[in-house]
Amino acid sequence: MAASWREKLHESIPKSRVPGQARKVFASHDTPGYGSMVSARPSLQDMEDIETSLNETNTSRTLLNELEATSISGNDILSSTFYVSGLVTLSAGKMAPVCLLLVAVVLWVFRGIYHESVTALPCNGGTYNILLDCTSKQVASVAAVFAVIAYITTGVVSALTAVAYLQTVIPDAIDLQTATILLLLFFCLLTNVGISESATFAKYVFVTHVATLVVLCVFGVLYMLANTELLMENLRSGYPEVDAAGVTISGSFWTALFYGFSSAMLGVSGFETSSQFVEEQAPGVFPKTLRNMWAGVIIFNPLLSLISFAALPVATICENKDTVLAGTAHVVGRWVHEKLHFPDHVEFGKMLSVWVSIDAFVVLAGAVLTSYVGINGLIRRMSLDRCLPQFFLKKNPYTHTDSFILVSFFVLCVSQVILLDSDVEALGGVYCYAFLSVMSIFAFGNILLKIKRPSLPREIKVPYSQSLLGLVAVVIALLGNILGKPELLTYFFVYFLIIGTLVLLMFKRVALLRLAYRILGGARGGGRTQPREGDPEQVALVGEAGDVEMQHDRTCLARLSRALKKVKDVPFVFFAKHDDLHMLNKAVLYIQANEQTSRLIIVHVASGDGEVDVAELGEHVKLLDLLYPKIKISLLVIEEERAFSPATVEWLSRQIGVPTNAMFISCPDENFATTVSSLRGMRIITSGI
Repeated sequence: MAASWREKLHESIPKSRVPGQARKVFASHDTPGYGSMVSARPSLQDMEDIETSLNETNTSRTLLNELEATSISGNDILSSTFYVSGLVTLSAGKMAPVCLLLVAVVLWVFRGIYHESVTALPCNGGTYNILLDCTSKQVASVAAVFAVIAYITTGVVSALTAVAYLQTVIPDAIDLQTATILLLLFFCLLTNVGISESATFAKYVFVTHVATLVVLCVFGVLYMLANTELLMENLRSGYPEVDAAGVTISGSFWTALFYGFSSAMLGVSGFETSSQFVEEQAPGVFPKTLRNMWAGVIIFNPLLSLISFAALPVATICENKDTVLAGTAHVVGRWVHEKLHFPDHVEFGKMLSVWVSIDAFVVLAGAVLTSYVGINGLIRRMSLDRCLPQFFLKKNPYTHTDSFILVSFFVLCVSQVILLDSDVEALGGVYCYAFLSVMSIFAFGNILLKIKRPSLPREIKVPYSQSLLGLVAVVIALLGNILGKPELLTYFFVYFLIIGTLVLLMFKRVALLRLAYRILGGARGGGRTQPREGDPEQVALVGEAGDVEMQHDRTCLARLSRALKKVKDVPFVFFAKHDDLHMLNKAVLYIQANEQTSRLIIVHVASGDGEVDVAELGEHVKLLDLLYPKIKISLLVIEEERAFSPATVEWLSRQIGVPTNAMFISCPDENFATTVSSLRGMRIITSGI
């Protein structure tokens, strides 16, 4: 019996004559047929088996605890400590510590924004996931393009800075650009053979990194208190000249604050990392990771910048912007050596500098690995949602990894290294454009979440003023980077166009195939060479050629038609809790605007409570099927006593072969019987009733 209802659900009644469209002729690929109305009853045994399977999966999953989750995201955000001080000093001079402290305040604002948004929609994907459930797929994809560029530049900046710190240990043996490319290649090969970042590895790296920073801060504070001369001299220095849209202007307090704050936002890169793997974190861990990352930023970044001012002249900091902490550690270590009367052969200054450099290399290399892992998850999610070509989903037959994604990422990273000539300052500017765009879009998404999905349960609700403050602060920082480094917009838009074009082609492929079909179909009607009268040989030749050409045209048209059908013949599911024609129509309009499909299955789970008249619901679905002739709309009524549940969703996914990310619901409220996270990627596409 189960097979019969599935066959009926997928079969199509030909739309030979569409009511109200008698004079409109549709091509075969635009006439998917009429939908059907069927009912199905899951067996009690099937549902029990699925519930057992889901429970076993949930209990067997090893979720990340606070230290493990903080380590993965903390390695990313705290690795910026090694290069942000020098970059900020270039623009802010003596105001660098103040700018870094101001950025920490902005990050506190974003703690609440991320906490509210991600606990309302606790699925992996960060900005892309929030916008996917609050706006259209096109808007979410644009945000994802910014995130992809941010991942590319994170990997490149981390690799370059890691190699720069390694050069302080073995200066003559390493070429910066070559070593950076080799480091990127190493992690490309590593992830291609299936070795990804583990929580244990990340935990040891993070603990070692924090211990290194703590030791450097403790010794640095003692040094700063005992040696205030250079610090005071640096704090009395003037403000650096800045580039304002290509014009060099003299520095002032306000230029230092504005451009320094804009550059200092690079110091919070990686704050969004935790939202990318929230599904792998134990309950209650996510907000703790936000708190821990914020604590690391507000303590280490301003303090280490101030210590570097006590140890090095501003000019030296600017000259060695990529390895400021190694130089600071060397000066501080020599002072500790003198005060503690170490033997001369110990050279504690050099030892501390080498320690800091090796720690920088390891944690920055870990950030490169995080970029590979993060981009793999994001591109795979976008490919599953049909925002990117499906070949990205092909697995390596030997290692079962996503080699197309990983190798493409490596190629883009290498192109950026070569194009910007290994310039960390320029790469930092490109990264700021992408990262700040992602953060501003996230703040905007939080505002949309409040407006369009107000009934979604969430742990906290931040006021509109906090969301707006975060958005304004990030936009100001983005404006500062654009004014300070306008020439980098060219490089940024090159990568935006490369990735954005792929996404655009995916969204417009049906329109492009239709255009090709119409052009070829129109060309068939005219433009043929006519034979001269009275020339039988030419008549025969032209006739033969015409038949061949006609056959070729028919073959091309048939191929285009089959390609269109293949793209569109992917079913999507909308769960309708109520018989609301307005809501059903909104769902159809959303799917037509965002998905390239000609098949929609409206599913109603009838629990026997009698709240919904199934016959009337069927009439409404039939009406929608007539109103939208280019999409086949079917109704499936699932007779399940326990009503809608994750087990019902899983049963349906297995029965009709539709993944959960192709299933949609209207916005739930606090009375929703299950949690959004348990629905495993189902999309919210309309407001609740």
